[in-house]
Amino acid sequence: MARSSSKKPAAPRGRSPKSGGRAKSRPARRQADAASTSTPEAAKGQQGERIGVLIDADNVSHQHLPTLRRFIGETPISAARAYGDFHGRLRGWRAAAQEWPELELVDQRSYTPGKNAADMRLTIDAVKLMAGANPPTTLIFVTNDSDFTPVVEDAKRLGVRIVVMGERTHKALRSTAHHYLNLSELRERMETEERAKSDPKAALALLAQAIRELTPKTKAKALAWLDQFDKMLPDLRFGEVRPARPAAPVREPRTTREPRERRPAREPRGASAEGNGQDYRDNPNLSAAQQAQGKAEADQRRSQLQQRQDIIDALVDVATGLAPEGEWMKVEFIKKFLIQEHPGLEANAPRYAKFYRMLEDTGRFDVDLRGSTVFARLKPGAEDTGRPGA
Repeated sequence: MARSSSKKPAAPRGRSPKSGGRAKSRPARRQADAASTSTPEAAKGQQGERIGVLIDADNVSHQHLPTLRRFIGETPISAARAYGDFHGRLRGWRAAAQEWPELELVDQRSYTPGKNAADMRLTIDAVKLMAGANPPTTLIFVTNDSDFTPVVEDAKRLGVRIVVMGERTHKALRSTAHHYLNLSELRERMETEERAKSDPKAALALLAQAIRELTPKTKAKALAWLDQFDKMLPDLRFGEVRPARPAAPVREPRTTREPRERRPAREPRGASAEGNGQDYRDNPNLSAAQQAQGKAEADQRRSQLQQRQDIIDALVDVATGLAPEGEWMKVEFIKKFLIQEHPGLEANAPRYAKFYRMLEDTGRFDVDLRGSTVFARLKPGAEDTGRPGA
């Protein structure tokens, strides 16, 4: 009698015997960057146009703002808005937006989990712009989200030119727009053009690349490179000969003068007993008595500041809104937003000649002087220790 095999029949490929015949789902892969389908020259606004810029800040980094601003250039802007929760994980946008005064941050928090309120607000504002008395002739959508495809289709039917900018933008939105530009490609191209203006080798490399592209299939691409080279040519400097400097006149030797008596050193400002906020650490040339007096005044200011918990809480709150914990930010931004968001705190507050000294005296900040610019960051746990009851 033949032995019966104890082995179970192998399951078909792609099926699992424990999953009821259904194949296991594979983990989702990160979508690759989508290459530009248009050139910056074709997508750029023309004379007489009005541009509306709508930015989905939830899925586009604020690091692309300088590239976007340079691309728009001098074209009139009817509206420039970014949408997201800028008091949450998008706090870095608040500092970046300071370099672009025309950009309005529309703070839209999502009150219901799973519902993207920022996307809805952006779509509503796009419709309002198109229905306004002076609608934009070009709308720039900065996003990777395909949910905006219907509003883009409606805008095209109304005769609005659509430019979509992103990195991993969905194919449906890219194919619907008139022009699509990859932001990373655009930034790299702009930086290359900027370098070529001062580097003849880079400009000649563009010319050589255009010549190599002169084939029937890539003729249009080659012509675009040549046009770019023509724009750079007036700014190039190929070893200009500078006129020789005239010889310096021969001066007769100066006669030796009697040394003057040195004037007595003036008492530095802020070293007086009444004080005016000057910190003794800012002037190392003080005498021992002045150093002692300045240290006493600094200790007194620090003690007064520690009693003003409202000032410390306000400083921590502003810094938390500008940048995540541990990230450096300019001290001037902290001071600017403190005045805007917490007016009236300066009443009866300790006087500091330098604002960053106040940040140091709170004990909640690290301070770093980089040349003429001062940076600060919240110490670990400062956001919690700066609140009452923490």
